Amino acid sequence: MTHAQLQVFLTRDHVLEQILDDLALDLSALGIRVIRGPESRPGEKTLYPPEDWPRLFGKTDVAVFTSRGIASAELMRASPRLRGIVNVAIGLETVDLKAADELGIIVGHGAVPENYLGMAEAAVMLILNLRYQLRATEQVLRGQRQRPPARPEAQHARMLYGSKVGMLGFGRIAGAVANRLRPFGVTMISHSPTTRPDRFPEDVTQVDFDTLMRKSDIVAIFAESNSSTRGMIDERALSLMKPTAYLLNVARGDLLDEAAVERALRERRIAGAALDVSQVEPLPMDSPLRTLDNAILTPHMVGHTLELYEALAPAALENITRILRGDLPLYCKNPHIEQKWRERLALLA
Repeated sequence: MTHAQLQVFLTRDHVLEQILDDLALDLSALGIRVIRGPESRPGEKTLYPPEDWPRLFGKTDVAVFTSRGIASAELMRASPRLRGIVNVAIGLETVDLKAADELGIIVGHGAVPENYLGMAEAAVMLILNLRYQLRATEQVLRGQRQRPPARPEAQHARMLYGSKVGMLGFGRIAGAVANRLRPFGVTMISHSPTTRPDRFPEDVTQVDFDTLMRKSDIVAIFAESNSSTRGMIDERALSLMKPTAYLLNVARGDLLDEAAVERALRERRIAGAALDVSQVEPLPMDSPLRTLDNAILTPHMVGHTLELYEALAPAALENITRILRGDLPLYCKNPHIEQKWRERLALLA
């Protein structure tokens, strides 16, 4: 099959549009036909209407999505030439991975080091901000808060040294966080049922969910969003946390019961939270989370760096072109189906 016959579908994404536009130009320069999806809207996931599937996916060899576009099982089955799916970023919660495995469709994503290392650095930064209460110290300088008297109990800052950090999920980001926390002299525990035991460092102890919630001074969420993790931080989970503990979420907003978290913060049942993600993004202007003085809120970009954005488009292009020539993508989510994928390629040929 020549490049003139190859077709790549590129979703649209109001956040990543420049990367996708650049990717379209690079693919077109290789003689590959590019077809674009409908416009995306803030706060919504893009659902591609079935009546558009023949036009968008009927002749598509590789389909490129982001975390704002839904790649359903039905869509995959309606794509007779589909060899692979590529997500520009690292998250794949909008791709039906089970269906991709069953159909023999290979999946690549943006698991570049700049992605997970940047998020790990940002997570440690937020953990330190939560413990040291940087905002409160800055308010002292600006005359918005009284300098605390020189008594131990009056101080708002707490050392990270000697504290216990609990990690829900232990993938690339959590592993990189553990590497960076080690010199701080913390105790690290994790609950991650899908992680193989040999993937945990010796100094990260595996515990059950309730033990992690009860014992941790920082509950740090790094889990994937799926049917077993969505809403896992609910009223019951929050009730297990110490009143001096902090919550960190740099994973996905739907892992939290947002209303329950807001109540726990407002009632001071937990000390504070740093939330880079929300159930609806961007976080609505009328969200009660915005009124809290014990919540650090960032718009799903706390770990997004110059280096990351330099790396995403080349990685996506490499993933796509590898799939088109019959090689596994550079960053492959489901390499375990390679044999089934090659059988699919043989049928498509």
